[in-house]
Amino acid sequence: MLAPENILHAIRSTRTAVITTHMNPDGDAIGSALGLWHLLRGLGTTATVMLPNAAPSNLVWMDGADEMVVFGESTKHVLSEADTIFVLDLSAVSRLGDLGAAIVASTATVVNIDHHTYPENFAGVVWIDTDACSTSVMIAQVAAELEIYSPAMAMCLYTGIMTDTGSFRFPRTTSDVHRTVATLIDKGADPVRSYDEVMNRGSVGRTRLLGIALSTMGLHANGTLCTMVVRNSDMLANNCTREDVEGFVSQTLALEGVTMGILFVELEGETKISFRSKGNTHVRDLAALYGGGGHVYAAGARLKGRVFEEVVVEVTQKAVEIMTND
Repeated sequence: MLAPENILHAIRSTRTAVITTHMNPDGDAIGSALGLWHLLRGLGTTATVMLPNAAPSNLVWMDGADEMVVFGESTKHVLSEADTIFVLDLSAVSRLGDLGAAIVASTATVVNIDHHTYPENFAGVVWIDTDACSTSVMIAQVAAELEIYSPAMAMCLYTGIMTDTGSFRFPRTTSDVHRTVATLIDKGADPVRSYDEVMNRGSVGRTRLLGIALSTMGLHANGTLCTMVVRNSDMLANNCTREDVEGFVSQTLALEGVTMGILFVELEGETKISFRSKGNTHVRDLAALYGGGGHVYAAGARLKGRVFEEVVVEVTQKAVEIMTND
């Protein structure tokens, strides 16, 4: 995998950049954004990471996170002053919320770097690699070709790769990925700290919430489908937010025989659905039925204005149909 020349040219020629990623950013989103931020700064470029909403608390320990800004009235001028806007780790501009509309209206060069399927045509310069395990590994390739590294950048990119590969256990964790990771470790990434900061900073409330969620597990389709539910009232009772449920869905695939897992999270006015699968079972198209998207093995969707219980029943039934007919 080599970075296209137009991507390298865009990075080299940028003087003032805004880097952004999707709402409710995960480890790959923040890791790739901060990784590119460090890379651009190494080239002498003025750069700002601008998010549609705040990053989760377990990701703001990375170097540069304290300089990230959230899009709003007080930060709009930063976007208007950029000559290049780098949009990372998303294939649909709608996943940027109000920031997406501002980017579409901008006269800056828009660069999209991503590894998701079915990309929308919203950028002037595009690099989509659906075989890549993460967007962070794509930015790491750029760093290798430009021969620009720093320990801080290596740490950010390592964290993005680690989280999006499920700690190196998901499909597309190839030997090339491990070689890239080895280089990042040589350049200063600390695997022990990265895992500890991301995975071992949960509160007592989050652990209790996970216990409640595990108690809701249900098996369907002859034990091949597992569902799990998180109610808004349980989050409030345990002083948790939507950020605290990140990673819960992986528990659905921990049961023998299960090849698809679905987590339903009740939020104010909407239902957040996370889909996971393995083997020959894919979930991207199922998520797309409900306006979502993602990867073949990891996808998500959000349904607004629907009764939570009805969504759980409907989506579960559709998943059962798919599993039964396969």
